[in-house]
Amino acid sequence: MVANKMGRKKNIRVADCSLHTLDRTVEGRYVLLDGERFYRIAHYDQLAPFFMSVVSDSDHWMFISSNGALTAGRRNPEHALFPCETDDKIHDAWDRTGSKTILRLNKTDGDRLWEPFSARYQNLYETERHLYKNIPGNKLIFEEINRSLGLSFQYAWLVSERFGFVRHAKLANLSTEVIQLSVVDGLQNLLPANIDRGMQNAFSTLLDAYKKSGLIAGNGIGIYALSSIPVDRAEPSESLMANTVWSTGISEPKYLLSDRQLDAFRHGRAVSSEQLIRGQRGSYFLQSGCELVPNQQTA
Repeated sequence: MVANKMGRKKNIRVADCSLHTLDRTVEGRYVLLDGERFYRIAHYDQLAPFFMSVVSDSDHWMFISSNGALTAGRRNPEHALFPCETDDKIHDAWDRTGSKTILRLNKTDGDRLWEPFSARYQNLYETERHLYKNIPGNKLIFEEINRSLGLSFQYAWLVSERFGFVRHAKLANLSTEVIQLSVVDGLQNLLPANIDRGMQNAFSTLLDAYKKSGLIAGNGIGIYALSSIPVDRAEPSESLMANTVWSTGISEPKYLLSDRQLDAFRHGRAVSSEQLIRGQRGSYFLQSGCELVPNQQTA
């Protein structure tokens, strides 16, 4: 809905859908979540994208946009897990770097497609977005509530000395009906090891040709490495280190190591697990289905 020249709201539609452009007031206050104190910014998406950090008592570093795009790593930019770029480029990377979640609600008259925190289908649902950061500054939570579908989705970033960066996701049924859905959830634009900042910026898409993403199928570990280190000399240059990603909480998912099947999932087609991907930017997605009874959440 938008205001016309007479000051009244006019119904704006995309195909057969009316746009939900409700006026939201940004509000900040302290709240308790699971017994821990957080500062919450309600309706933060009404603000221009802003930059934040997630701190660590070890060697982790993370800089993240309020739209979800980020850069992170350990020690220094030469040990980045996501491309280390300037803040403007990170803001612009909202659809290609960091977290991504796609949900299809199974309905008898057709599936409902929802991508939390995405601008792809903005205003097609009545949604609220809230942002939470704890007092020490080492935990950041993104929340989107979809009033139209009766669902809430949250994901949190936190750090662990043993495991590195931890992303924790929750999906809750707020409705009075049983909800069946299919989900793709995970991370995209993961970097292999042995890529320094100069190589990230200078080689760019040429570097993608050297990227190799593999899966240890028995335990779902994604391995991200270079097939070799790019050099302009006729000599071997092996890359013997790798970044790894693994998950827990979902039984028998399909694993996607790239984003090339995401559109197939959006269109309702089946996806298949990927074992090895070469020459593309690395991703780590889980595809699974679940059923939520009223007031149930899954994590």
